[in-house]
Amino acid sequence: MNRREILKSVGLIVGGTVIGADSFLLSGCTFSEEQIGILTNEQIHLLEEIAEVILPHTEKSPGAKDAKVGAFANRIVTDFYNGQQQQVFLEALAKYKEMNFASLTPAEKEAQLLREETNIEENPRYTFNNEETGETFETQPAYVMIKQLSIWAYLSSEIVAKNNFNYLPIPGKYTGCIEVTTETKPMYGNPRPGKALEKIEGTKG
Repeated sequence: MNRREILKSVGLIVGGTVIGADSFLLSGCTFSEEQIGILTNEQIHLLEEIAEVILPHTEKSPGAKDAKVGAFANRIVTDFYNGQQQQVFLEALAKYKEMNFASLTPAEKEAQLLREETNIEENPRYTFNNEETGETFETQPAYVMIKQLSIWAYLSSEIVAKNNFNYLPIPGKYTGCIEVTTETKPMYGNPRPGKALEKIEGTKG
């Protein structure tokens, strides 16, 4: 699967369109490995199998499993999805479990997700009523929820920040002028992350 095309959707993530993004960014909370969410270890493993196809490990770039995207996704789904959104997400994972996705060959996994990506508009959306406000809201297709969370988790991971970007702690040393070459890593936190990520090995179309 073409990672460059998938990573273009990072602009949506920065814009806060991922379910739970607004609450998460405002909460300022931190996660610990001891915390347990609604996903089982088996479901986390399955989620990372899916994410690894979208963001595979290469010689120069860590993959979704390296970034432990499952643990991040578990916290977001647990703490910031409402019950109906959690149901949609869990049903999506159940579908992948039923097809025994984790045991498919790499080519079969890629073909399955490519079908999902190609037919994205045909994926069902779910409309729910907010009992408190009386308003209705529509979820993203389940596959989109999984893909967005995977990319968000990947870009938020320490291993990606330190290995694929020039990580600059703030506050930190200011360097006014530096030489930029084709080997220069993009700056972490670049205002155009979708463009900057084209420099990550494996993102070329």
